[in-house]
Amino acid sequence: MDKNFDSLAGRLKQNVYGSNKGKIRLAMLEFDMEQGIAELSSEGRLQILDAGGGMGQIARWLAAKGHEITLCDLSAEMLAIAERENVAAGLNERITLLHSPIQDLPHLLTARSFDLVLLHGVIEWMEQPAEAIAAVTPLLRGGGAMSVLFFNRNKLFLKWGINGQVASAIAGKPKKAQKLTPMTLIEEAAFRKVLADHQLAILSKAGIRIFHRFFTRQLVAAVDIEDAIKLEKHYCHEEPFASLGEHTHLILRKR
Repeated sequence: MDKNFDSLAGRLKQNVYGSNKGKIRLAMLEFDMEQGIAELSSEGRLQILDAGGGMGQIARWLAAKGHEITLCDLSAEMLAIAERENVAAGLNERITLLHSPIQDLPHLLTARSFDLVLLHGVIEWMEQPAEAIAAVTPLLRGGGAMSVLFFNRNKLFLKWGINGQVASAIAGKPKKAQKLTPMTLIEEAAFRKVLADHQLAILSKAGIRIFHRFFTRQLVAAVDIEDAIKLEKHYCHEEPFASLGEHTHLILRKR
């Protein structure tokens, strides 16, 4: 069963998105999307699908640029937070909320064609991540862009090894389930084949939050967040750093 974040929505809002790690993730996503998706720099109004968009942080950023967003999520609690934040920002008329699993979108949006599709931090919480690609690709117009952000399993294995969690690192799974460790650890090479099978070409790859996870508590307090973001921007596209982010961000183009 795919993960529903109803019970964790409040915790995520405060401890993840309200923290420096959440702010760095958001800043880096915005930076990389602006770098890699030319349409975002044009004056035209885009039709955007934010599939699994949660509380709508990226949706509001895009809506503030004048675009029209359809935001869907499996969690009613996440959507309730998104609705309140959308209204507070005066952007609710540009963001349509849809309570739905991603797999149902082809049936719910049969007449729609989107210029840009987002899958941010959602596919790793699905039992079958390929189902998300299969569901949203037909909704993306030919030549349209897709932005996919997913949890980097290799960084997790590296952290386990560094922290002496030898059994977990060798097995490739934690000793016991963790609420905020994704249920599906995506192997990038296999995922790239899924993308190719759906005629999605990879334009760029970036590591998101490469260094910040290794800061000590003292450094987190001492290093200015703008300096931390500057460091992330400097190395996010350069290997091996691009493959060492907490998350991997791929920008795709539909052939």
